[in-house]
Amino acid sequence: MAAIDITRNHTLGKTAVKEKVNQVLERIGGSIGLQGAWDGDVFKITKPATGTFAISDTTVHVEIELSFLQRALKGKIEERINGELTKALG
Repeated sequence: MAAIDITRNHTLGKTAVKEKVNQVLERIGGSIGLQGAWDGDVFKITKPATGTFAISDTTVHVEIELSFLQRALKGKIEERINGELTKALG
């Protein structure tokens, strides 16, 4: 099971939500050196953790595995992702 598992509903459609998720990834990624790439409707995170941001017509689903040391910051990481998703998705 992922250390972080977030599902958010939206009504934006895939194209619009992908743009919004890109904004979230840029804001979060700039501060932590996030690396990854889109594979269809899934952004695969490769560094500094592993995981995915998966989009559908109605949801954004985030799953992130954290290293042992990163788990100490799980609450802050989860709070940041939730905050950025709220800003982006409304």
